[in-house]
Amino acid sequence: MEGNSGGGGGNDVELLCKTLQVEHKLFYFDLKENPRGRYLKISEKTSATRSTIIVPSNGISWFLDLFNYYVSSDEQDVFYFDIGENRRGRFLK
Repeated sequence: MEGNSGGGGGNDVELLCKTLQVEHKLFYFDLKENPRGRYLKISEKTSATRSTIIVPSNGISWFLDLFNYYVSSDEQDVFYFDIGENRRGRFLK
């Protein structure tokens, strides 16, 4: 399947797409590839908003390790990540 990432660069190819519904939220996991390489696009959609992060292929392993660390923690702390954006791109904070 070929598709446009919506962020320009119409050469993006969708390699794998999965959707996960948790309560009232939808999560989209799209593995894509463009001339610069592969990346994982993770989007969260609620009824009013949509947030997206892009994880380059060389950061997916680190991202999963970090995610698993917080999920498997014995503590019941709740962590929130906000998506920020500046002239250089989007980021987690």
